[in-house]
Amino acid sequence: MTAGFLTYLAVIALGSLIGGLIPLLRDWSQRSLLIPVSFSGGILLGAAFFDMIPECAPLVGDWLGWPLLAGFLTIFALERFVLVHPYPAGAEEHGHAHHIHLGWIAYGGLSFHSLLDGLALSSTYGRPDIGGVVMLAVLFHKMPDAFALTSLLLLDRWSRPAIIGWMALFAFSTPVGAIITWFALRGVGDAVIGGAIALSAGTFLAVATSDVLPQIRRFDAQRGWPLVALLGGLAVSWLGRFVMIG
Repeated sequence: MTAGFLTYLAVIALGSLIGGLIPLLRDWSQRSLLIPVSFSGGILLGAAFFDMIPECAPLVGDWLGWPLLAGFLTIFALERFVLVHPYPAGAEEHGHAHHIHLGWIAYGGLSFHSLLDGLALSSTYGRPDIGGVVMLAVLFHKMPDAFALTSLLLLDRWSRPAIIGWMALFAFSTPVGAIITWFALRGVGDAVIGGAIALSAGTFLAVATSDVLPQIRRFDAQRGWPLVALLGGLAVSWLGRFVMIG
């Protein structure tokens, strides 16, 4: 495990922690989250379609659809049966009562999801052509995820010191997942690495389509700006192809 990889993980942990602490500074509305969430969706879609799928397709061959589908369905099942949706579509219209007492469910679900993000980091780190954009994708969607999780914990009446402590622990869930899969993937063949990248791409697509794209239809007065933010994220993701790591 290289010093560069550990620095890589430290950046992700710091970004998650910053995203989780921002809600403690003031009250935020769902409307104020719309633009950064849409931007992060563009980053995720771009990472999956521009980089991860083209990279793993030659390695996996005709089996490409299986790990993609497995990653997609894992996130779908997690959000459908375990995870409190981090961007509730009706929060402003129907109040916050339906979140109360669900803080632990949200925390556990998002922490497990963060472990899967670690798989994306470790499986792409050694590939400079895609490693940079995957880091951007993870970073830009971990920050709004952490933001939303802290908001749910506040709604669940957690104390601020408890939130700070648990969010600091949450910030390390992705690095822990990356370290575990770093050792698990050592010495395996290209097909396994390709399958891991495809699995991660499937999780990115699921997050983008279930958490982000529905946001584009919200708030009629701002309909254009979320789309602009989404396209901006796609553009940054494309440019991220040229971010070299090592």
